[in-house]
Amino acid sequence: MMKHKSLAIGLAMAAVGAVAWACGPDFPTQMLDDRAATLNVVPQNTFAFEASHLLPATDGLQAVESDPYDDAAKVRPDLTPEQAERVKTLAASESGAKAFDAGSDLPPDVRAYAAGAVDWKLAIAACPGAPESQYGESLSKPPCAVFDAAALDAAQARFEQVLALSPDQAPRRGAWAAYMLGEVHALRAAKAAGTPAFASHRDAAAKAFQQARTRVLAGASDAQGLAVASFGEEARLSLYADGKPCVWVDLYNTASCTQALSPADLKHAIALYSAQAGHGSANAVQSLASIASAVLANDDQVAALIDGPVSQRLLVVYAIASFSAGDPDGNQVAVTGVVDAIRAAGPGKVAAGDRLASLLYSMGRYDEAEAVLTKADGPLASWVRAKLALRKGDREGAARFYAEAAKAFPKADDPTAALGRDSAHRLVGESGVLALARGEYVEAMARMYQVASSVGGDGNGYERDLGDQDAGYGNNGSSDSGTGFGNDMNYIAERVLTVDELKTFVDANVPASLPAATPQKAASTDPLELNDRLRWLLARRLMRVGRFDDAYAYFPSGATRQSFPPEPELYSDPDSGAPSHPADIDLRATAKAYANAVHDGDTAWTGIGKAEARYAAAKIAREQGMELLGYEQGPDYGDNGGMYQGGSGQSAETLKGDLVTAGERQRFNDSAAQPDRRYHYRYLAADRAVSAAELLPPRSQAFAATLCKATNWMLEGPPDYNEASDGDTTKPLNERQRRVRAYYARYVKKGPYVAWAADFGRSCEEPDFAGARKLKRAEQVRAVKHFVRKYLAVEIAVLVLVVAGLVVIFRRRRRRQTAR
Repeated sequence: MMKHKSLAIGLAMAAVGAVAWACGPDFPTQMLDDRAATLNVVPQNTFAFEASHLLPATDGLQAVESDPYDDAAKVRPDLTPEQAERVKTLAASESGAKAFDAGSDLPPDVRAYAAGAVDWKLAIAACPGAPESQYGESLSKPPCAVFDAAALDAAQARFEQVLALSPDQAPRRGAWAAYMLGEVHALRAAKAAGTPAFASHRDAAAKAFQQARTRVLAGASDAQGLAVASFGEEARLSLYADGKPCVWVDLYNTASCTQALSPADLKHAIALYSAQAGHGSANAVQSLASIASAVLANDDQVAALIDGPVSQRLLVVYAIASFSAGDPDGNQVAVTGVVDAIRAAGPGKVAAGDRLASLLYSMGRYDEAEAVLTKADGPLASWVRAKLALRKGDREGAARFYAEAAKAFPKADDPTAALGRDSAHRLVGESGVLALARGEYVEAMARMYQVASSVGGDGNGYERDLGDQDAGYGNNGSSDSGTGFGNDMNYIAERVLTVDELKTFVDANVPASLPAATPQKAASTDPLELNDRLRWLLARRLMRVGRFDDAYAYFPSGATRQSFPPEPELYSDPDSGAPSHPADIDLRATAKAYANAVHDGDTAWTGIGKAEARYAAAKIAREQGMELLGYEQGPDYGDNGGMYQGGSGQSAETLKGDLVTAGERQRFNDSAAQPDRRYHYRYLAADRAVSAAELLPPRSQAFAATLCKATNWMLEGPPDYNEASDGDTTKPLNERQRRVRAYYARYVKKGPYVAWAADFGRSCEEPDFAGARKLKRAEQVRAVKHFVRKYLAVEIAVLVLVVAGLVVIFRRRRRRQTAR
């Protein structure tokens, strides 16, 4: 249990950014990996979301708390730089009186508050960890009960002096003074614990904390977020039992003082912490978790808190989180106690039937969950109904309930949302899984696109910082943290929908990003927007099936941004050593060049013309194959730049079970790469190069160079993971090495000697097609001469016979004419 750090002196604090480091590939879990498990996950919000919605805020108070990786709270300075520097100087004064005398140039409220802060620091100097760790900084240890009474009296007088000013005279430090007055009385209460004086000090502290909130709501400065922090400080005052405070370690260990806390005090503390959490306090969420954890261990306290709507809901949502967090058997007794207590209270005492139904579902008490749902509504109730329908095999009914629940998809920062952002993402994703299982492929695509678009980025959810109100306790798959919605969307787009279905969907739902008002060259690390990436996926599918004219419009316009990390050995110029980055590629122009080369490779007038075009197409396919032809997932894995063979998509092995239709399996097979090998476009490039060589004079340099290039593209590797590595003689040759041997054997059998023959496949010249044409013409001339020399006698005899025949014909015509 923690609270806001008490910043009595109010010095300006610099925010230190937190840095998150990661190494290696991050492959999020896909919902389609294990569909039965996906659809069986307990429908729930995270505990953090539930705790922050027990008592949603109805005012504008805001929490100001430190980031989990940052010791500095995100404060909002309310003094000028000069005033802040003066306050910092006064903080080093020997006494509050001297600070007050020296601060005559400051506004009255700031001057008196600064003096009181000095006296406060002196008062708590004997507290453990002071002054670095101010009183009330954390409930991990008991509040300090050792203080300098004179200094504390002086501090109290100064804070009261500020509060004696009218609100318009104390705009900067009126709320601060009220808060610190509450701290003063809380310190006196801690020392008086177990005595009759405790109650009066506690009441005075509570009144001061309430006054701090009132002052802020009336317009006073709250740069430190003290109004929201005051909820937690006031709540701490209710956690005293047996003459001592129950701190976090006591709650964690369910110490005797925890069991001695009265139900009224617990309810009051829960209400205050709930209000604090409702204003965005992550510290309050932790406090609520600590209280709920301690109470669940005491059946009497559970029974006493069930009759309070807020406290009952807290126990239920914490029970869901704790039961599904990892050890259901270990939590069974405590969770069962909550359920039994609610049942004993009667149906009319159920405060959150949808949450209770979720708890019962997680416990496997499905009939009871269904009974509770008869008097519950809302998106979470519909979500549980969908789960129960699936257990009965009623997929149609489940789809109806999913659609009903999805209507509550939350808008950004909606405090009244019934589902957390992550839970809503999960819900819509599950509806997509169910649609796929029902053979509704386009509907499944729509749902996965919806959630991927909402997640943003590449559509996949990754681990978020611990301060996120929608992360934390009891995710149980309910968070989008590490969930591959974008991967599932891409799988459906690439391997399930037909090309025409995908094109129709994209045309209707996936517009291209609008060009910037001021065009700027994209940075090499800028990722494409999700829509542009999906359109690009479509463009590559169209290119693969030869629908070039349809494909151009779906490629990113202009020079593409960096989307594929450099594929191994792809973007380097072996001659200059200078990188050729994909950000320098105009994909639409390159796609058109490829399409023209493919066309000319079949229609050019001469064989060498066809060969030259085929080689041009092959070279483009090799150098820009990932961008023009590559699969977003297997076998090329364009989503990670081809760096890793895996991490996304599905396989024949995963497409098993009754939640995968025969139609999906058939579509998966029909959309497979040809050949279905890693970097499949390299094989296509090599095939085109070899087909070009077949049209070239075998003794030409172009023949040798074209085969050499094809060999080089195969040698670049690497092999598929399921094949033998290069040089492994214990297994059959991998396909690349088999082709390398075949290409080299063809060269040795038919090709000419070239200077680089000893390094064939590794050091290749560009094909000389002009030389091939000269060689072709020379070969044709030689063939004619050879034919003439070899058959000269026959040719003369034939010529004589032809001449003689013509003479005979001529004479006969003359005789006929003479006869007439």
